[in-house]
Amino acid sequence: MKGMKKWVFGSCLLVLLAAFLLVPALQSTSTELRLTDDPVAKRQALDRELAEMRAEMKANGWDFEIGPNPAMQYSIEQLCNFKPELKPLNSSAFEPGDSAVTAITLPAAFMGVASSIKNQASCGSCWAFSTIAGLEAAIMWQGGPEYNLSEQHLVSCNPWGWGCNGGFFAFDMIDTGNPYYPGAMPETCFPYTALDSACSYCASPTWYPASSWAYVGASNSVPSVDAIKNAIYTHGSVSVAIYVERYFQAYTGGVMTSCKKRVNGVNHAVILCGWDDSKGAWRLKNSWGTGWGESGYMWIKYGCNNVGYGACYCTY
Repeated sequence: MKGMKKWVFGSCLLVLLAAFLLVPALQSTSTELRLTDDPVAKRQALDRELAEMRAEMKANGWDFEIGPNPAMQYSIEQLCNFKPELKPLNSSAFEPGDSAVTAITLPAAFMGVASSIKNQASCGSCWAFSTIAGLEAAIMWQGGPEYNLSEQHLVSCNPWGWGCNGGFFAFDMIDTGNPYYPGAMPETCFPYTALDSACSYCASPTWYPASSWAYVGASNSVPSVDAIKNAIYTHGSVSVAIYVERYFQAYTGGVMTSCKKRVNGVNHAVILCGWDDSKGAWRLKNSWGTGWGESGYMWIKYGCNNVGYGACYCTY
């Protein structure tokens, strides 16, 4: 028995040591990948990085899939610039807290609604894409058509100085009665540039306002799983923040279970539009194009990577 305990203890130490030693190697390879312009060297660096990541995955028992995808060409900083500290002080959103959740019978699996996958490219405008995706889904949830609304309008015309360098949920800019704009506008009126372009749009836009918006719980925390489920079941989808790292970026399929996180840390905004209790996971819609993940979507384990932080929804 003592020999067995020593063997188990020694094996655990080896696994932990292997994972620890991989961290600097991963960081070095990731840096090399971003700095080189040689396509052959870039692919070789990516292959090495993915091999190192798969070794860590095996050591930790993570069984989701990773691989080369278009998002891997960018740094985390280029893609992920959701910044909780930029939340407007005088927001119109209601913060009910989990205690206000109405108990309803929920199915074991549910898919709400989501508009088509878009691609933010190398601009850190995830906050704008999550906001617009929330409004597009709210319109669909009410039986309306799928509109393609403008993220660039939020990036270029918001009153808070947000842009590719970061922002927060921008529903205050497009809800009814706000002092800024009568709503969101069509993509054709202000097409996406993936840049901090000057505010300039068509002369007479058709406006699509959110009638209201609210947090599921508190704006600075992750609501309970049941509270988020209630919101998706009632409103079709929720906009949320999450912590993204390289494994999330390299994801190509399965249920994301690496569950890396920073304490109270998030850096990216997405949409949650469903769940499956048999997987123990949320259905997540991203804004990195259809070449990422499962055609732009991900399954991610409940609670992983602070998923659900600041969960909110709008109505139309």
